[in-house]
Amino acid sequence: MGAGVFADLAEGAARIGRPDRTHRPGERNASTYDVGYRTWQALRTARKGSGELAVQNALPAVLRAGAGGALTAGPATHRPRILATADLDDAGLAALRALGEVSHASFRTAHRLLCGPELVEALRGAEVFVTEVDVLDAAALRELPELRVVAACRGDAVNVDVAACTALGIPVLHAPGRNAEAVADLTLAFLLALARKLPAALSFLRDPGIEAGDMGRMGQAFGSLQGHELGGRSVGLVGLGSVGRAVARRLRGFGARVLGFDPKLPREALVRAGVQPADLDELLAESDFVSLHAAVEPGSRGLIGAAELARMKPGAGLVNTARAALVDEAALADALRSGHLAGAALDVFSVEPPGADHPLLQLEGVLATPHVAGNTAEVAGHQGRQVAADLARLLRGEAPLHVLDREALRDFDWSRPRPAPDSAALAALAGRPAPAVSDLQRGALAARRETTATTGPPAGAMRAEVREIAGRMERLLRDFLARAAGDEALAAFAADKDVTLHFHLRDLGSDFHLRLQGGRVSGGLGAPEAPADVQLRLAAALLDGMFTGTANPMQAAMDGQLSFTGDTTKAMALQHMRGDLERLYTAAREAVGPPGDLTSLAEPVAARADPAAGGDPLREEIIRVVQDLHAIQLITATGGNVSARVPGRDELWVTPSQLFKGDLSPDELVRIDLEGNALDPDGPSPSSESPMHCAVYRARPEAQAVIHAHAPHATVLVNADIPFVPVSTEAAFFGDIPRIPFVMPGTDALAKAVEEAIGDGWAVLMKNHGLLVAGRSLRRAADMAEIIDRSAEIILGCHAVGREPPVLPDDVVATLRSMGDLVA
Repeated sequence: MGAGVFADLAEGAARIGRPDRTHRPGERNASTYDVGYRTWQALRTARKGSGELAVQNALPAVLRAGAGGALTAGPATHRPRILATADLDDAGLAALRALGEVSHASFRTAHRLLCGPELVEALRGAEVFVTEVDVLDAAALRELPELRVVAACRGDAVNVDVAACTALGIPVLHAPGRNAEAVADLTLAFLLALARKLPAALSFLRDPGIEAGDMGRMGQAFGSLQGHELGGRSVGLVGLGSVGRAVARRLRGFGARVLGFDPKLPREALVRAGVQPADLDELLAESDFVSLHAAVEPGSRGLIGAAELARMKPGAGLVNTARAALVDEAALADALRSGHLAGAALDVFSVEPPGADHPLLQLEGVLATPHVAGNTAEVAGHQGRQVAADLARLLRGEAPLHVLDREALRDFDWSRPRPAPDSAALAALAGRPAPAVSDLQRGALAARRETTATTGPPAGAMRAEVREIAGRMERLLRDFLARAAGDEALAAFAADKDVTLHFHLRDLGSDFHLRLQGGRVSGGLGAPEAPADVQLRLAAALLDGMFTGTANPMQAAMDGQLSFTGDTTKAMALQHMRGDLERLYTAAREAVGPPGDLTSLAEPVAARADPAAGGDPLREEIIRVVQDLHAIQLITATGGNVSARVPGRDELWVTPSQLFKGDLSPDELVRIDLEGNALDPDGPSPSSESPMHCAVYRARPEAQAVIHAHAPHATVLVNADIPFVPVSTEAAFFGDIPRIPFVMPGTDALAKAVEEAIGDGWAVLMKNHGLLVAGRSLRRAADMAEIIDRSAEIILGCHAVGREPPVLPDDVVATLRSMGDLVA
């Protein structure tokens, strides 16, 4: 076929493979042949590992030969200039220094994250960049013609634009498995903690009700804190990469039975790792503990949802040291709260860090850590040795073992200029998602719709000395912002920028913002009109220190004094223009005068705005309705939400995000405007479904309340595409309720779909998402939600027994439907 003699395999087989005779073995011989074949297969399987090893050893030479010798060794005396900002130990640094001239400043000790112009300046003249968190994008790469190799000290180099590196002929080395041992260690700690009920045991003796020598309490501990040994327990590992295999190796020492599921690996690979292969359902059903070690991909996102949690053993435990997107957090909270699962140990959350009010953090059986599984001192050594070894291979003209863009090796040559992509390739690169500091941030940037709009405290709420400081600070910031708007250096910096920074001074309850866009700088006191790219919350003293050069914002963030949300890469603009901001702020300080003793503002003075001081009947009614709906299971623990208009205002009270609905209090409700912006400082986050509520109020100005219910029967009805028919006089009022297909919850797309569907009606059915009802009063909206779900139950019941639901006569339905608007 390769020589063109035969057109395809079938032709070649027909012309060459003509048997002269046919032989059918007898039954006895057939059995012998069968045994021989299976023995040969077993030998073939056993030799597969050695074959793979041989391929790996031969691969560098094959690559060099296959590329026509294109992978060229560096000159014998060539020592590349290396900038290293990753965290490296002495051995890793020594290995790099043996290869080239190294400049090293760990981001941990320098408290610096490089990106944009600051990164370009730091990398001038460097040929190799060893990074861990710095953000390297296409724009920076084009300004660094001497850069030849990037080494990202992480498994998934989300902080590097790998596609741009490939187009420019820059190999991107990485360090897969650098923290596998560290993550495996914490996983074992989690498994032991769950098996021995350590969360409850650790807090038991700190209970203030315990008296010394109280043997009754010791008896209570003996009875309630009996745990299990890992030996003999079944542990299911989902994902058998470097971390999963390291966990399996540790578990064998405890004598545990280890089951494994990894659809990417053949069964033999799991067996070689000492793991019993299982499909996911089998693993969930048989494991006392399930530990997740899979990557997040389209096929694994939401891998463990409500159905999978229900398949787990009653009393089992779940460990997640991989990625939060593997697990439905709300479903996990439900499974723990119901008692189906005994506990969970989590190092990762969908938003990091999670708020202290996160539902999972309210549960006693949950052990939680802030994404520290891979954070050990030893990781610096592992990653340093990996990237140094691969860099040495490149210098010898060999292919590195760990490279993300192997195609960049094709024409790689230390002594020749890099390839220059054409304009079309550059344009394609410009349209790609930008790199980010973390994978969570990379996934969230496009969807972020968060704002921290706040209002300052009333003057009467401040002490006289605080009012004086606040007044001085306001004058200082006003002068500073005016100088920033007219500064040529800042305008030049803003030439290719589009970023809005929103500062909230916690202790003064005040805000200001600064915007850089296309060569223009603007700003003002108060929150920006649109949600900012970056929101920063800090004390006034820290702001003063940052802008006078006496405080490091990176250090403040690592110490927890500065909290920021939004685009981390854009937040680095603050670091890049720090010198200009210090110059302008110092000039303003000299002109206006210092603000006073900002350190005296020890506690935040901003009070949560309460338009109904002394008790709010509307909020109390919302809580009663939520409790009623929760009691009849139209609202679940964290599923479903309720809002109501504030009389005489374009404002709403809405239930908060993620808090347990069965025990809300009026002061936990969140006040927002009709655009979904939170109106009170430092309050809880509004429901993620607020955009949907706001869309309904805009579409139906007469609506005074909106209820989104996770109504079970109505959801089954819409999921099964069964019509809502007039089975009762109450059901007849609604007619055929409009339906929308599944749209991702919490998105503007869902809000728009609901707004278009509701029209002049009062209810919408949402596939896989429940029921939305609006009403002219909160109680009527709640009543309608219950009527619709009860009617759906009757319709489903009729179908369940094989009968069409009997409906009211047409003339009665027409009369009732004409009165439908009055029901709301």
